Amino acid sequence: MPESVVLEFSVLEQAAEWFAALSAPDVQPAERQAWQRWLEAAPEHREAWRRVEDIHSRINALPGGPVRAALVAPPRQRRRALKAMLLLAATGGIGALLARRENTLTYLAAFNAQHRTAVGAVAQLPLPDRTQAWLNTDSAADLAYDDSQRLIVLRRGEILLHSGTDQHAPSRPLLVEARGVRLRALGTRYSVRLLEQGTRLSVYDGAVEINGGSVVPAGAQVDIIDGLPGAMTPAYEDSSAWAHKLLIATQMRLDDFLAELARYRHGHLACDPSLAAMRLVGSYPLGDTDQALDMLQAALPVQVKRTLPWWVTVTPR
Repeated sequence: MPESVVLEFSVLEQAAEWFAALSAPDVQPAERQAWQRWLEAAPEHREAWRRVEDIHSRINALPGGPVRAALVAPPRQRRRALKAMLLLAATGGIGALLARRENTLTYLAAFNAQHRTAVGAVAQLPLPDRTQAWLNTDSAADLAYDDSQRLIVLRRGEILLHSGTDQHAPSRPLLVEARGVRLRALGTRYSVRLLEQGTRLSVYDGAVEINGGSVVPAGAQVDIIDGLPGAMTPAYEDSSAWAHKLLIATQMRLDDFLAELARYRHGHLACDPSLAAMRLVGSYPLGDTDQALDMLQAALPVQVKRTLPWWVTVTPR
């Protein structure tokens, strides 16, 4: 069966459940025989098992050995943890995360950065000038201040800055470097976000200069790919509310809302495709994504289905 074949979620769930069961130290021969019958019952079962085994190997190679930690947990917790990790990876979570790593050096640079935030955390950076800066969820940055410049290197995630007057003489430019792009603040409040491909610059006040050339004014947003800025689109003030741990939705599509909320929690979060275009209005807490999901369920005719702690889907009510 080709790798491109999309397996049904139920088949992947069965494979993950079998893998967790067979990893237990007290697994019985009868259970192994039942697994063998399941494996031979359909080509889709063999393909799902192959993918789960492959994903298990990749997860186990991650720093910290999350699978090894799961294997020493009590039996019930062990099965639940293994199943959750394997399901997440099999359907695009950890597997997609591994695929997105640009290279080992980029990953290590972010891992070893001076300032980092965990998934779901937002932190203000302690800058040695009057500039204010916040790191968004799962972000990393290094500072390089010297006599000639104030440089912030964004290694991962997103940063929001409100540039301040430099008291150093002579005054030094405030620069943000992201994937080789240098952004110079011109009396500015702006955010920089690393995307899967490219860098997104959103300017709320003032202006920002890109690589010493084009200038993006207040109210504009631009994606920079391979060092080249694309077309300008509107930059909305609400998109910076994450610094206050809020997600503000103004006629926001449900699938876009869930994609944004997913940045602040571990695991899989998505909606039934039939609900994707549903529009949402309101202010939702990023510090408690479960509360945000409960508020969503109260605001719209939808149901939040928590199959696993790390596997949440929004379905029609």
